[in-house]
Amino acid sequence: MKNLLKTLRNAEVCCFDCGIEYGEPRNGVSSMWMAKCNVCGEEKAVTEVRDYRYLAKGIRELATKKHRRIVP
Repeated sequence: MKNLLKTLRNAEVCCFDCGIEYGEPRNGVSSMWMAKCNVCGEEKAVTEVRDYRYLAKGIRELATKKHRRIVP
């Protein structure tokens, strides 16, 4: 979980699947190109993480889970 949280925070590009899972799609136009997704590591169509609100949903959820494990 710690590694995934770090991965999401440091990601610059992500694929559609990771964007939907960890982010929130924005309305509007986004550019897609073939490259390695910084989240799942697969070679596929990617876009900048800003098109998925910087993956904030996934970061927030993972950070909350991490905090809950520390606090009894």
